[in-house]
Amino acid sequence: MLGTGAGERGLRGAAICAALLALAACGPAQRDPAPPAAPVADENLELLIPSLVDAIQAKQPKFVLDHVSHTFKEDGGLDYYDVRALVEKFALVDDVVGARLESVRLTPESDGRQRVSARVAFALGQRLAPGDSLPEDGVVYALEVVFAKNAGGWQAVGGRYKRESPPATSPPTASIATR
Repeated sequence: MLGTGAGERGLRGAAICAALLALAACGPAQRDPAPPAAPVADENLELLIPSLVDAIQAKQPKFVLDHVSHTFKEDGGLDYYDVRALVEKFALVDDVVGARLESVRLTPESDGRQRVSARVAFALGQRLAPGDSLPEDGVVYALEVVFAKNAGGWQAVGGRYKRESPPATSPPTASIATR
């Protein structure tokens, strides 16, 4: 798990939420005069995951939190209300937030849930466009998040994360308990 600093806790919460949702205290802030448009909700999980990451960069906490169950529990102890506080905190800061989905794989569970294994890059102070190199102070997290579909659509119900970079030498994220 991560260290105990406030920036590390913030990064963990944001990474888990976006498939999900974190930010480290990175480089100097830059103003972004035109933030990206708000993501469009899509209940196809293959399309929803990139939209959640885009919502971090667009500072759209409602969209992110609409896809986190009130019963969410991260293996390290974060619950829905912890994630909510972190997501809202980063949505309110003046710094530009960079978030980019590096890779994603969906695995169906026998109970109808979906396990999302993803790598997500984060940087504070600049946008992360596809193909751009990761800034020196950026980070990549390996995430595993379990999503369940209810009447309102897909919601994250549990998960875990592991800091993967720098450098990208961490072992793969272990399986997560879903109950």
